[in-house]
Amino acid sequence: MPRALRALSLSALLALTACGGGEASAPAARRVAIEVSASGYTPSEVRARAGEPLLLVFTRTSEEGCGEVLAIPSHDIRRDLPLNQPVEIALTPSAAGSLRFTCGMDMYDGAIVVE
Repeated sequence: MPRALRALSLSALLALTACGGGEASAPAARRVAIEVSASGYTPSEVRARAGEPLLLVFTRTSEEGCGEVLAIPSHDIRRDLPLNQPVEIALTPSAAGSLRFTCGMDMYDGAIVVE
């Protein structure tokens, strides 16, 4: 490769690196830890803004109760929650309102309140 072309390529690479490659970086997801115990979800309510990326981390800490399955019906999400193993759910609510999450038997109740 000729020296002038190499210099141009290096200059272009440095310019792209300096301005982030021309891509807008997405905001980092806010991590929210949620414990699933024999009495339900803690916290049972998560507040968020519309468009805010969330990483909900559910950890079931008890074999008692019905927390083996997590459901977020409005987003067709249904996940098994193994005992003492964090399960991550990435979610970006798009509109104001309340997104309900529940156990597989619909007995435990929680919500993401979107403003």
